[in-house]
Amino acid sequence: MTTSLIPTLHLTRVYELLIDTYGEPKNVPDYDALGGLVGTILSQHTSDINSGRAYKQLISTFPSWEEVRDAPTDKVADAIRSGGLANVKAPRIQDVLQTLTEQMQASSYQGTIGQYLYDELVQRTPEEGWRYLRRLPGVGPKTAACVLMFDLDLPVMPIDTHVHRTSIRLGLIGARVSADKAHELFAKVVPAEWVYPLHVNLITHGRRVCHAQRPDCTNCSLYKECAYVGSVNAQETAITG
Repeated sequence: MTTSLIPTLHLTRVYELLIDTYGEPKNVPDYDALGGLVGTILSQHTSDINSGRAYKQLISTFPSWEEVRDAPTDKVADAIRSGGLANVKAPRIQDVLQTLTEQMQASSYQGTIGQYLYDELVQRTPEEGWRYLRRLPGVGPKTAACVLMFDLDLPVMPIDTHVHRTSIRLGLIGARVSADKAHELFAKVVPAEWVYPLHVNLITHGRRVCHAQRPDCTNCSLYKECAYVGSVNAQETAITG
């Protein structure tokens, strides 16, 4: 296998054990960056079922993102009500759309908002795209990474609560490393083709075994690679930089 970066020995062992345990998930990107961005905003603080329902209602009510941008905010909120926090998410979505529109106008771009965002992202490196998205109103590091990884199949790993917790417990990162810092550390050593499988499998491991409360350590396939139970020393295994 040709890799773009050289992973640490401990990361390699963890990655291989995760693959052996949970398989190697494959991403199926749709290359709809703006749809992915709006969908990720809708997914905040709610279930996938609720956010999916809200997204479908939004695009059935407003056939284009330009119509979402120009609609009364209360009408947008009504359309996404099933996703929760509609009065917060509606203006956030419209702020993103308005900001992108202003950028389009400043650059004399001819096309839709969705086409513009896609073109802006694919002409940048993954890290540059991540930083670009983070400059949009209300877009945090995890949201930006989700758009790039899930929708564009780019090697930028979102650090959600499961990934952060399991990475600390497995000794991949130090106990005091923040999610933002974890993003930077993983970007230095995780090969591009590992990013999606590692992200998905760490989430699966966190949900099935490495629970926030009372992790099921006795049934953990990564027990021998775990700093939480003392099998490895995080000071020796953690990614640094």
